[in-house]
Parts: sequence; structure tokens; C-alpha cells
Amino acid sequence: MTAGPAAAAETARAIWARAADDGSSPEEAVAAAERVCAQLRDGLSRWVGAGGFRALLGRALRMVQPEHPALGSLSCLGETEAPRPGGARAHDAGEIGAGMTALVTTLIELLGRIIGDEMAVSLVERAGLPGPRLVVSSEKKRARNG
Repeated sequence: MTAGPAAAAETARAIWARAADDGSSPEEAVAAAERVCAQLRDGLSRWVGAGGFRALLGRALRMVQPEHPALGSLSCLGETEAPRPGGARAHDAGEIGAGMTALVTTLIELLGRIIGDEMAVSLVERAGLPGPRLVVSSEKKRARNG
């Protein structure tokens, strides 16, 4: 995969596709968005620190939120104020997904300015994967199912 804006967008779409169901309700989309944010926070904080992650995420959010108001009150974005009435749940799942895809794309692009595009894509791909407790290997599934 060639690094750059196309790779950032492709990675963001893949992360969202793994996290959310296309036919999900707004509540399910909000929960998926919060899972993605938590996975990214946990994974990227190891490399850029908690403060670095908050700074990158905050900047990415400021850049995309004007076009994606559905991101306005997701709790995973580290806002300390109370969520606005309605918040993200006032938007449909498609709007939340588009916002999260734009947010992750922008996060990758900002990180790429610091560490290079290829490394940014690689780190975000790994960070966006579900944690080990969320992944059940096919061998474990087969063992349980006989």
C-alpha cells in the first residue's frame, strides 16, 4: 500500500468497517465510535504518549467537526464538559460513520507529518484493531463448537 492521503482514507474506512455494522442504529454507531477511539487511544498512546494522543485527536477533531457535527459529543473524544443534548445520537449511523472515517483519516495525516506517512498508517492500523480480549481465534471457536 502506498502511503499518503489515499492510504490514510483506506485505513480509516477499514477500521470503521471492522468496528461498525452498516445497518446499525445511531446508538450502535456511537458505541462503535467510542470503541474505535478507545482502541486508538490505547494503541497510539504507547507511541506518542497520552498528551500527544490528546493533542493529535483534539486537532483532528477541530479540523473535521465543522463538516461532521455528529462527532460533537462523543465521550471518547476526551471532552470534560457534559455532552450536548441529543449529541451524536441525534445523527444517523451513516453520519457518525462518515465523521469517524474523516476523523481517523485526519489523525493519520497529522501523525504522518511527524513520523512519516507509512509509519502513521501502520501504527493506526495496529491501534485500530480490537484488543486480544475482543478477538477470538478460529481455533478457539472450533474447539468450543466441537
